[in-house]
Amino acid sequence: MSSLFTVIFIASIVWFFVARRKDKKVNGKTSKNTWYILILTAVSFVLVGVTTPKSDTAADNTKQDKSSVKVSSSKKESSSSVSSKQPTKKEVKYDFSKVEYNMTMDQVINAVGQQPTDKSDYELYYGDDDFDFNDGKLIGSSVKSVQNKIDNKFKAESSSRKKEELDKSSQKSQAQYFGTRSVEYVQKHPSAYNSGKIDNGMEYMYMIDKGIYLVRYDTDDGYTNVYSYDGNSENKLGDALYSGRTIFNQPATKKYYYIGGK
Repeated sequence: MSSLFTVIFIASIVWFFVARRKDKKVNGKTSKNTWYILILTAVSFVLVGVTTPKSDTAADNTKQDKSSVKVSSSKKESSSSVSSKQPTKKEVKYDFSKVEYNMTMDQVINAVGQQPTDKSDYELYYGDDDFDFNDGKLIGSSVKSVQNKIDNKFKAESSSRKKEELDKSSQKSQAQYFGTRSVEYVQKHPSAYNSGKIDNGMEYMYMIDKGIYLVRYDTDDGYTNVYSYDGNSENKLGDALYSGRTIFNQPATKKYYYIGGK
């Protein structure tokens, strides 16, 4: 239909120009019939525009829709392929709060309540965390809370060893002082030194701290020995801290007098 109106439109244009030239030659102006031809031309032009099919535009839109569908589907496929290639890793949480220094491997596993992800003769692994053992005992870990416990335990043991060393050094010093006191001096201070007779000599006891004593034996062969004693009910003596010849008399105190001089 649009082709028919197109032919009419073209023909009416030609007809309009031919009629207009003829009118100028005959009358010198455009006649009414010529103007009617122009009106016919305009009407045919409008009809051509109205009746022109829009199939091409619809086809273009359809093609664009199809291409967009293909692009979106390809994006979905690529995203699904990426997600399938990168599966999410399930994070496993472990409770290490009951793990303590010097535990065995079995004790650590029981404390965690789960089997390790890997293990060797000297290590246990729980994911990215590890526990180190020496002689079958826990000595270190990458878990900060557990390592803090281990560090605090080492510090406490080190402090305890230092205290014991200081105590022993102090006891030796006091035992030497006690052992070199003369029998005369010790017997003159019964409030400080408890004395008693034994089979082969004399026994003296001196308390250096609450529950800690020094025991001195002066034997008949002229020797003095001093031992530590913790007051146990079995009366067992501790370390031998001093041994030497018995001093019986307190050395005389020498007095010096200065005469004159400035």
